[in-house]
Amino acid sequence: MQMQERKPIIYLPQVSPLVCSPDGKISFKQMENYFNGIAKIPAQLELQVKFIPAECQNEVYLAIKQMADFIDEITSFVMTDVFAKIKSWELELRYKVREFLKEIELFFQKKIVEALIKIISILGIPNPFTIPIPGLQGAEVEIGPGYIETLNPVVADLFTKEGKLKIKLAIAQRKEEIKDALDSFGQNVKGRFDGTFGINAPELEKEEIWHKILLWLEKTLNNFIAAAIEALYNILTKIPIIGSLIKKLGVFIDPTQPIKEQIKEQWEKVKEKVKKAKDDVISGKAVEDLGQKIIDDFINFLLDFPIPLFGTLGDLIGFDRDEIKKREIVQSLEERLHRIEDRFEEALEKIKRFFQGQWLAKVYDIIEKAPGWILDNFPIVNKIYKTIKLIIDILRGKVPVCVVVSILLKPLFDLSNVILGFIPECVQIVETKYGIEPDPNVSPEWAVVNG
Repeated sequence: MQMQERKPIIYLPQVSPLVCSPDGKISFKQMENYFNGIAKIPAQLELQVKFIPAECQNEVYLAIKQMADFIDEITSFVMTDVFAKIKSWELELRYKVREFLKEIELFFQKKIVEALIKIISILGIPNPFTIPIPGLQGAEVEIGPGYIETLNPVVADLFTKEGKLKIKLAIAQRKEEIKDALDSFGQNVKGRFDGTFGINAPELEKEEIWHKILLWLEKTLNNFIAAAIEALYNILTKIPIIGSLIKKLGVFIDPTQPIKEQIKEQWEKVKEKVKKAKDDVISGKAVEDLGQKIIDDFINFLLDFPIPLFGTLGDLIGFDRDEIKKREIVQSLEERLHRIEDRFEEALEKIKRFFQGQWLAKVYDIIEKAPGWILDNFPIVNKIYKTIKLIIDILRGKVPVCVVVSILLKPLFDLSNVILGFIPECVQIVETKYGIEPDPNVSPEWAVVNG
C-alpha cells in the first residue's frame, strides 16, 4: 500500500468571519478581531516557515509576498499607507484598521454636517470644511522629484485620498510643529512613542500624530454640530407656540466634558509617575523600573472607568483585556494604552453625538406636533424641520453600518478566504483559536503527518 505524501503542518489562527446581523449592524469589535486574525496569517507563516522542508519554503515565502501585495492593494482604497513600513505585519494592519474604523464614524458625521450645511445661511455659522488643519499651514512638501508644493490644507482635504497623502507627507516633515499645534487644540500627542514610556519609535509616533489629526477632525465636526444646535435653539425659541416648548429643553450641554477633564488629569499624573520611575532607576534610587506596571494599572483604570448609561469604558469599546492578550502576538503595553486612549476619545465623541441626536429628536417631535400654520407661515421652520428629519434618519440607523462598510470597501468581507487561497499545497493548515500560541487542545509543535 502506497503512503500518501507527507506534509508539514502550519498552525494558523481561526479568523472570525465578518458577518452582518439581519438589521445590518456589525460591531467594531467584530471588525477589529477580523482584521487582527488576517494580519496574523502572514505573520505566523513567517514564524513557522523555517521549520518546514527547504523545497516547500520558497513556495511559502512567495505566498507571504502575494498576501502582502494583496492586503496593501485592498486596504489602499480607503486606508492610507503607513509612514514607514512597520516590521510587524500585525502592528501595521492594526494602525490601518484604526483608520478604517474612524472612516466609518466620519462617514456618518460628514452626512450630518452636509445636511446642516444646506441651511448654513440660516444658521449663520462658518462652514467646517474650510477650517485649516493645525500646524500644516504653509508646509512645503516634495510631491515628486524636484517638485515642491506649499500646502494650506483644510478639513475638506481629509476626505480625499490625495489630500490625505499630502497631509501625511507634511507630518513626516513637520512633526514637532504639528504636535505643538495639536496640543493647543486639546489633542495632546506628546508622550506617544517619543521615549516618555520607554519606547522611542519615530515611525509609530508619526502614526499616532496622524490618528490625533483624525480625532481632531471628529471633534471639529462635532463642535460644528453643537454650534448648529445652538443656532437652531436661538432661531426656534423665537417662533410662536414651539418657542416656549424648546426653551424648556434648554441649550445642548456636552455631557462628556467632565469625563474628559478627569481622564486628562489622570493621564498627566501617569506620565509624571513613569518618568519618575525611570529617573529613579537611572539615579540608583530604585532597582526595578515600575513604569510598565504603572501603564498597566492605568489601562485597567481606563477599561473599568464608569460611563453613565453605557457601563464601563471596556464595555463601551468592546475591549476585553484577557482576550486581547491571547489574540495578539505583538504585545506592547504602550501601543495598547494609546489604542485604548484613542478608542476612549472616539467613544466620547460618539456619546456626544448620541445626545446631540436626542436633543434634535425632541425638537423634531415638537415641530411635528405643532399646528400646520406654523410650517406654512414660517418657511425657515419648514427648512429646519426637513433638515432635522434627515439627520435623525442618519442617527437612527436608516443607513446601517454594514452598508457603509460595503460602500467604503466591499472586498473586505471575503478577504480572509482570498488570503488563505495563496497558501501552497505543500503544507497542511491546522487552524486553532490562536494559531501557534499555546492552546490546551493542540500542541504548538511543527510536525509531519500523513497528507
